[in-house]
Amino acid sequence: MKSDVSRRPSEIQETTADTDSALVLQCLEGNPQGWIELLDRYKRLIYSVTVRFGFSSEDRHDIFQTVCVDILKNLPSLRNASSLRYWILTITVRKCCALRKRHQDEWAHDEVDGSLAATDPRSNTMEIYLAARRAEILREAMDELPDRCRSLLNLLFFNEEKTGYAQLGTMFGWSKDTVGSARLRCLDRLRKILAQKGF
Repeated sequence: MKSDVSRRPSEIQETTADTDSALVLQCLEGNPQGWIELLDRYKRLIYSVTVRFGFSSEDRHDIFQTVCVDILKNLPSLRNASSLRYWILTITVRKCCALRKRHQDEWAHDEVDGSLAATDPRSNTMEIYLAARRAEILREAMDELPDRCRSLLNLLFFNEEKTGYAQLGTMFGWSKDTVGSARLRCLDRLRKILAQKGF
């Protein structure tokens, strides 16, 4: 059996789609473990959208719960399990839009001229949807990198605390120069995976 490192990105993408199909089948058959795995797989996507809308922690939790209920209720109507990810993304964006509209209606009553709702920077729903989709594709691509590349790029670009080359060299057992060349190689791998995904 091939490891994830030796597989082509297209093969891994097919595997993800196959796993989604298996999860959907388990859920439709009433298997509780299938639901647990499905929600565990997509909770990060759901929460990432609520964060982009700028909701409070309480609102994010409420939306997550309503999205889960919608998935449970409407999963039998999903025609193609390979589109599960984007189906969940669409449900989440719709729930966020509905909640934002309720908030804007409340704000409009509080604001004399209603300017808050009109100038709310979160109002471009399509932009939020596309940004969430791009972020999810990037996450998928990062998951397909070899472990060392993924760890290095996470520390360089996604870690809240900045990590210098000298510190990275110590962590990975490399020289400072090797960190720089490894960074370039890993970014090149990531670019190729993203290109295959149409990013």
